[in-house]
Amino acid sequence: MIRGDVTMRRAEAHELTDQAVPVVTARITEAELAKWLPIHFDQINDPLQAPEPSLGALAELDTGGYVVLNYGRDSKQLTIEVPDTTANASALLAAFFREVPLPTSRVLWHRRGIRLPKSQAVTRSAAAKGQKHQSSAGGTTRQPAKRSALRVTAPAKRK
Repeated sequence: MIRGDVTMRRAEAHELTDQAVPVVTARITEAELAKWLPIHFDQINDPLQAPEPSLGALAELDTGGYVVLNYGRDSKQLTIEVPDTTANASALLAAFFREVPLPTSRVLWHRRGIRLPKSQAVTRSAAAKGQKHQSSAGGTTRQPAKRSALRVTAPAKRK
């Protein structure tokens, strides 16, 4: 995948000799998977290899690190695994997030001791602030109702 000067490539299975451990699980659609990770994924239909029909690939990042990618077609979950011999899994994960525009808001789980990149969180919250306008049925945009207008008050107690 090419994003500016960053390149991720599909690696061959023999290039990674270490056991990989899961570090992140994220929910994405198959269309987002194809858009954000345009590398060839193998189909995994053997129930002894994966609990659901899946797509799998070994990718080498621009930094030289490897990640194992497993995408469950039924659950719509992408699991990112790194070699268990990786000295700094957080740094390898940060390199992955620099190459793949996966929002950290899509992360469902991450391994204890692994830090998610903060730059993604800042980008996500800035984008969320810019998208506060809601579209109505007529196609016009409107501001959401003020919180005070949504409060319900209890009737006054009688004596």
